[in-house]
Amino acid sequence: MKIYSSIDEFYSLNPCVFTIGIFDGVHIGHKKIIKSFFLKKNKKYSSVLLTFHPHPKEILSQNEKFLYLNTISERIQNLKKTGIKHLIIHPFTKNFSKLDIKDFLQKIIYSKIIIVKLIVGYDFHIGRNRCGTYKEIKKLSHIYGFKLLKIYPYKLKMNIISSTKIRKSLLLGNIDWANKALGYFYTLSGYVVKGKGIGKLIKFPTANLKVNPIKLVPKKGVYAVKIHFLNKIYKGMLNIGINPTISHKEKNIKIEVHIFDFFKNIYGQKIIISIIKIIRKEIKFNSIKQLQYQIKQDKITIERFFLNT
Repeated sequence: MKIYSSIDEFYSLNPCVFTIGIFDGVHIGHKKIIKSFFLKKNKKYSSVLLTFHPHPKEILSQNEKFLYLNTISERIQNLKKTGIKHLIIHPFTKNFSKLDIKDFLQKIIYSKIIIVKLIVGYDFHIGRNRCGTYKEIKKLSHIYGFKLLKIYPYKLKMNIISSTKIRKSLLLGNIDWANKALGYFYTLSGYVVKGKGIGKLIKFPTANLKVNPIKLVPKKGVYAVKIHFLNKIYKGMLNIGINPTISHKEKNIKIEVHIFDFFKNIYGQKIIISIIKIIRKEIKFNSIKQLQYQIKQDKITIERFFLNT
């Protein structure tokens, strides 16, 4: 897959099958759109995916912090796996958002790309005041001579899959639905940093993870996880929360993972955590002893879960 950091970098004399979208999470609905690239009749054309970064909501709704399912490097890696030949990551700016759909197609796309088919999702829109809807692009497709294909929504348990719904699901602790909608286990990655030593104090040492601040962190609680470190996979339990039993003043969310049967010092090392299942919500206990007992029970629950899966 070739990667371009703006539309200006891409030029092709070959006819292209083209799609446009944010593709945050690269979930199974997105993959349905991308899969349509690889129909037999499309194989003679180049496949081009145009995405944007930052997310339009981050630029246009600056009062509210936007959280991503994928960092840009994760999005690239997930898109690589789909078989796309050309990936354009165009900077999204306020000026770009003011383009109407006709200008976008004529000045940005058709000046350098021959599109034979444009594939979009059911809720696609682009441009000033979200004017570039499927209906409007359909009118223009006759002028520019490309076929327009709309991919209808992918449903999971009667719910339409979207990046927005996956974000909400993770924040509610519904990791099972989110993972199924993504088509892979949701991950948190980052470098291991020094914490307050609370894990050692209660005889369950943890690696404290510093994640990218733009990444969505799921609901507070205890999770069964798999840890990817130096090409090996370990099992463990993850705690997302503020340690209410230990500290009454802590407000910042901590991400701490206890890796089963692991005794190495990994400060400063990068790890990736795949979140498999939620075990329980975060609880404030009356004593450290009660907390220790519950953590032991959590570990037993997680070990049994992995044994049966």
